[in-house]
Order: sequence, then C-alpha cells, then structure tokens
Amino acid sequence: MFLPLFYALRALKVPVSLTEWLALLEGLSKGLHNQSLEDFYYLSRSLLVKDVIYYDAFDQAFSHCFKNTVLPEDGVTKQQILEWLQSPVMPLRLSPEDLAALKELNLDELLGELENRLREQEDPHDGGHKWIGTGGSSPFGANGSNPAGISFATERDSGRAALQAFARKYRNLRSDLTLDIRQIGIALKRLRELRDTGIEEPLDLDATIDKTCRNAGEIDLVFARERENSIRLLLVMDSGGSMDPHRRISERLFSAANKLNHFKDFRAFYFHNCIYDKLYTNLETDECVATTEVLREYGKKYRLVVVGDAAMAPHELLHFSGTLERAESTTTGIDWIRQIAETFPRRAWMNPLPENSWTHYETVPLVGGLFPMFPLTVDGLTRAVRKLL
Repeated sequence: MFLPLFYALRALKVPVSLTEWLALLEGLSKGLHNQSLEDFYYLSRSLLVKDVIYYDAFDQAFSHCFKNTVLPEDGVTKQQILEWLQSPVMPLRLSPEDLAALKELNLDELLGELENRLREQEDPHDGGHKWIGTGGSSPFGANGSNPAGISFATERDSGRAALQAFARKYRNLRSDLTLDIRQIGIALKRLRELRDTGIEEPLDLDATIDKTCRNAGEIDLVFARERENSIRLLLVMDSGGSMDPHRRISERLFSAANKLNHFKDFRAFYFHNCIYDKLYTNLETDECVATTEVLREYGKKYRLVVVGDAAMAPHELLHFSGTLERAESTTTGIDWIRQIAETFPRRAWMNPLPENSWTHYETVPLVGGLFPMFPLTVDGLTRAVRKLL
C-alpha cells in the first residue's frame, strides 16, 4: 500500500534503499506511527532520508501521496498553488480580494503567506481532512483501500503533517539551491591540506592507547606534531551591475571564508563586470592593486576562486576599450582572464546564474573555456572544492 511513496521518492532522486524501506515497514507493523499521519511523516523521514538536502524532495513526495498533488519535476510552481487555492476543496477560505493579492506575490512569498494563513486558521477545513488524502480516493486513507490494515487517525495532527510537507520548509537545504553561511563554511572546510608543523609536544591519545595495549598495559606516551592547513585562498568577486541581484550570496561566501580561520592565508579582491588592469580592495574608497602585482605576489601558491556571472556585454570582454575607465588599455578582458588562468593552475569560477542559462550569454562560455565553472550552490561549491584540491 505504501509503494507509491517509495516510487515518488525514487522519482525525485531521493536515494532510498530497500533496507531502509523494509525498516519502515517493520516500524509500521510495530505501530511506531501511533496511527497518526504526523507521526508517520516523521517516522518515514527519519528512516528513509539520510541527508537533509533531500528533506524538500521528501516533503514533495509526501504531499503527492497524501494530498493527491501532481508529482513535480522541478518543484511546486506558483500556478499550481493558485489553481489549488481556487479549487472547491481547500484548507482556506479566501475572498476574491485575498486571491488577487496572492497572485501578485512571487513563489517564495506565496509559500510563506500560505503557510502563515494555514497556521492562523482555527476553523474546520472545508472538506474535512480529505484535503490531505486521508479520505476519498487516497490509497492511504481511512476510507480508501487498506489491505495492510494500517490506519491513520483523522484528527487535526493529520492537517499538521500535510502542512509540514506542503510548506516545504527545507527547500533551502537542497543541494541545487544557493548557499547560506553555514553551508558555505562546511563546504570550504573540505578545502584543506594538513601538514605537520611545530615541535612534538601534543599528546596523541589514540596512538598512546594503541602503543600501551601493544606493550601489555605498560603506559607509553606518544607525542605528535601539530597539524595545520597549508591552503592559501584568493577570493575575487564581481560587484555591481548584473551582480546586484546576487549580492547577498556573494557576501555570504566572503563572510564564511573570512570567518572560517581555517586557511594558512586568505585574501579577497573585487572587480566590476570583468577583470582588467586593477583589482579593488575597497570598492567604497576605490582602493585598488594592479592586477599584475596580484598575479606576481599570489601566483601558483594560492587557490583562486572567482565569483561572477560572466554575463558582461561582449565588448567588455573582447574589446580593448571595453569600459570608459580603461579607454587607453591595450589588453582585452579575455586576455586578462587568460593570464589569470595561466598563473593559477588551481582555480574555479563560481557562477550565481542557473547552470541551464549559461549558454544564453555569449560571454559565459568564453570564460568557461578558461576557468572550470560551477554553479554557486551547495553541490557546485563541493565540486569546485574537489577541483581545487
């Protein structure tokens, strides 16, 4: 009876194994779900989902199976939500004015407002609990076919379970979405090369226990050398213009790297649209350093991460006088990027634009031909770190 949930999870690429699925069935047979859909939600999620990045996909699969929603290919769309709100069986009583106001919101605002309305509502839902699939045609419902004899209470907790799934609180944990500071920090911590340093003073507890055991209990202290990360990181970020919509994520990346206190050395510079003759250390005061000096000083010793959409106007990349401030330059933007690529063998370009849109711009593939380019997402940063190592 629960196979549709299994197939929905697999369709959304949640890695559910047969062992985990059998564990869920065993838990159900022992009544661990307490005949409650809310408890079943948490039981199944804890047994079937081993990584928080799949929580959002689990919520979508759960909503599909217990609320009869269409299984999304790329998540819930705004149009799907609006159509559902206008259906005769729905959890909210909305006036035409309310519906018109909701239509003006973007998807994230709409989901947030919907969640608030559902939480504030105290009156019974129209259509009872059939909204969540515990009645009617749902194969999991109290009134539907139930050959396994497993039932769910049709109490208010069922509504909470569906609200939990439909609200999609965990969509920011998906690996294909942009990062928060904590996720950036976790990803950057993988960028390390540990080397012994200093004198042999710290006690190596594990080695001491092992050697003591080998000596039949005679204590033999083992001291080890301290280890430090030898990675030097250079972060160069595009600022202003087309990067304004991505300013927050760029700031998060800088903040996470700056606060990490993890690298042997960390430096940050800025540019606008394309890297030219100068790199800025302070955009507000126009403090800058010659690009040639940066290449000479940091060169092959540093890993380089560039953050930018690479979606500049073609003349800004390919012409000598791409911008007014460098009208007398004899080096094009693409030539500067080529020099940087040759100077930094371990480099990566993080692009905040959706990966499927890169080919829509003439300049992005040109830059991508010189730099390994990754989307500025959890998965993209993880791949970039592997490349840098």
